[in-house]
Amino acid sequence: MGIALDLLRSDVENLLTGFLTGALGAELGTRLTNLDEIPAACCAHLQRALDSGRAWTAWSTPMGPLAAWGQYDPESSRELTAYLLFIEFWDTPKGYRALWAYCNPKRPTEWTIGRGRQNEPR
Repeated sequence: MGIALDLLRSDVENLLTGFLTGALGAELGTRLTNLDEIPAACCAHLQRALDSGRAWTAWSTPMGPLAAWGQYDPESSRELTAYLLFIEFWDTPKGYRALWAYCNPKRPTEWTIGRGRQNEPR
């Protein structure tokens, strides 16, 4: 049985949240929906995602704001039978990072991290 390939924006946002809690172990507080709540260093990266229409999510954490945005790859997801995303994220201690990662649709907080260059399309 295949996976649902047509994800809504909210589905991708939920996967990003699962990545933050599962792969990064982030303790999420309040969801941040206003860019004024996000540090300028993060907004410089996040704005490109917003301009391209990518899904994003941001949260307060004990370490400071944490944001993630991503691009879902439906074709490769079908091949893997898992949700594959190019995820970019920013946190207060380390700044900007990006990577390929995938998860089983039934386990959205258990991620396998892959390799790739920033903005490398599959």
